[in-house]
This record gives sequence, C-alpha cells and structure tokens, in this order.
Amino acid sequence: MSKLGRLAATAALVCGTWFALAPAHAQESTTTEPTPSSRTPESSAPESSPPTGPTQEAGDSRISVLTLAAVARSGKPEFRTTTLLCAPKQGGAHPEPVDACAELEDVGGDFAALSAEPAACPMIYEPVSLVVVGLWDSRPVTYQHDFANWCVLAGSADHVYKF
Repeated sequence: MSKLGRLAATAALVCGTWFALAPAHAQESTTTEPTPSSRTPESSAPESSPPTGPTQEAGDSRISVLTLAAVARSGKPEFRTTTLLCAPKQGGAHPEPVDACAELEDVGGDFAALSAEPAACPMIYEPVSLVVVGLWDSRPVTYQHDFANWCVLAGSADHVYKF
C-alpha cells in the first residue's frame, strides 16, 4: 500500500472512532424535564406546555471533529497526524485548537479557503500530502491537497496546519 493510501486509511480509522461517537453525543440533552413516557400520571403536564428546565439550543447539537494527517512523499519519510475538536467543545491533540477552530469558523470549514500571509519557505520540492477527514457542523468533510514541502503546508494557514 502506498504512503498516501496508508495515510488515508489511518485518518479514516481515527476519524471513524469519532463518527461512531457522534450519534450518541448528538442525542444527549441537557433538558431536566422527564420524557413523556417516563412521567407518572400525577406529574404529567398537558402536551402543549413548554418544558420548564434548561433546554439544548439548536447550535449545541453541532459536531465538528477533524483528523488531519500529512505525509512526506519523498526524501526522509515523515508522517504527522492530529485531531481537532471544534464543537461542541474545543480541544483534541492539535497544539492550537482554539485558534485553529476560529480560523476554520471564519471560512465555514472550507479548507480550500484557508489562507495566510506568505511565508518565506525554501524552494525545495519535497511534496507533502495532506488528508483531512471528519465532521464540520455535523456534515462529513474530506479534503486532500499536495503541498511543495512542510514549510508551505504550515504557511498555508495561520493555525490549522501547524501540527
């Protein structure tokens, strides 16, 4: 299997774990109101009455979980991977999750739209393939792009690709 094939398989495996967790989280609720089937007759309220406890807002159910993996395709073999959690909370193994999530939020999760001030990089062609798989706002995301070298990859976004 090629390096890129192994990269994609690893990213899919890591992200598959998050896909498996996503439905369970999406069904979580912060509502303290019992469900209609669990109410006892003496505590049941009319079906038209609004819940009285805190409720989950529409924006709270979104899930943004990404796996970023990059592999050098020539020269010294090198493989880097990280996870980036942006919603419902920020975190993951990414070294700058808050800034990276804000940067992705600014472009609506469109990796092709990421940009940064041009970096001074050596003009050495040592291609690096980047693969991103995951969920952004609960929608599946896949992105693949080849960069001239590690420096060009890191300089293509202010925070997202610095892992």
